[in-house]
Amino acid sequence: MSMVAFSGLASGLDTGSIVAQLVELRRAPIYRLEDRKMGFQSQLSSLVDLKTKLTDMQAAMQALDTAREFSSLTASINKEDFMSVTASSEAASGSYVIKINNLAKAQKTNSQGYDSVDDLVGSGIISFNLNGVTTDLNLSGATTLEGLKNLINNDVPGISATIINDGSGSGAYTLQLSGEEEGTDNAFMVDVSGLSGGITPLFTTDVVALDAQIEIDGTIVTMGSNSSDQVISGLTLNLLQATAGQEIILKVDVDTEGISEKIKTFVDKYNDLFTYIKDQSGSEGALNQNPTLRAVASRIENIATSALTGGLGSITQFHQIGITRGEGRTLDFDEEDLLTALGDDFNGVRDFFIERQGNLGKGYLFDQAVEDMTDSIDGLFKISNDALNKKIDYADQSIDRYERSVESYRVTMERKFTAMEMMMAQLQAQGSYLSAIN
Repeated sequence: MSMVAFSGLASGLDTGSIVAQLVELRRAPIYRLEDRKMGFQSQLSSLVDLKTKLTDMQAAMQALDTAREFSSLTASINKEDFMSVTASSEAASGSYVIKINNLAKAQKTNSQGYDSVDDLVGSGIISFNLNGVTTDLNLSGATTLEGLKNLINNDVPGISATIINDGSGSGAYTLQLSGEEEGTDNAFMVDVSGLSGGITPLFTTDVVALDAQIEIDGTIVTMGSNSSDQVISGLTLNLLQATAGQEIILKVDVDTEGISEKIKTFVDKYNDLFTYIKDQSGSEGALNQNPTLRAVASRIENIATSALTGGLGSITQFHQIGITRGEGRTLDFDEEDLLTALGDDFNGVRDFFIERQGNLGKGYLFDQAVEDMTDSIDGLFKISNDALNKKIDYADQSIDRYERSVESYRVTMERKFTAMEMMMAQLQAQGSYLSAIN
């Protein structure tokens, strides 16, 4: 049942304000719980950022944890006008002497000249055979030279058509058919014997489809196109022009600068992680009391600072390759020292990072540590997130209980003050009545 409140009408007091202040005092535990809940939520958000920085560091190290990834290779040639080349992780160090005898060509076939693009080519069947596959075009009605060009482009795979105007006036328009790919496998034939009733195109092949031919260290190699990744393992060759007997020197070497860049990327991601850990460890950090932050810092730092044991190489610590302790638990990177180490003992540097033949390099150790800590079932982050979510749920339940209690208190106080006002009003009325009869 609702009650009518007479706020201060009899007593002269602002009883509504008094009740509101009393209720506000009762809400103090709720505010404390809300603050704690916000702290838990802030920790969850900060754990997401911590995990992201940790996995970013892991990804940088994963680019170095196998022999193939670590031994980045670069290909160079002495005559870039004739050929370009790119190396993949499948390539192997070596050098090659290459000659390009001829480039691959796509077939080009031309019709006789027409006076206009609107000249009729007849009706019936025109057939195209490319690599054993026949495509028939059924020309019905009045098909022009322009219309035939469009039909070929729309419906004949592997062959494109265009009309060339040589500007000569009579017979200036020629229909040219081109193979879309180079090489003899993409040669085509055209059968116009099924056409009648117009100016039947008579085709002449002016450029024969041709395979590329190169020599690699004296061995003749045929390529179906001018670009191939099937000739030398791990290399993509792009032929640009024939060398007319000139020799191209192709070298595939270890890309020490590429390796250095990968290692620098790892150091940068490592430092980004520990800069974040330092910020979160301070008094204003959301994770300054969270055990996951300390566990991550301890485990990762231990891997970075401890000597590698059981490895195959002679390099066992980061300082041997130009990576030393910096300020605030970060690392300093000296590229010159790293390049020197790569030059002096490439295999040793490689085995410091990679996993092979029982050798568990730093890359493997970092990767396993991150995998353990981020495991979705029993990893540190999963455990911490579950604990924080339980605390948030408990805070929500406690807030709900307090809200119900405060609301009950508010109703009780309003009733009491309303009753007080009504009683004072009655007493005042009686006092006025008694004064009036005396």
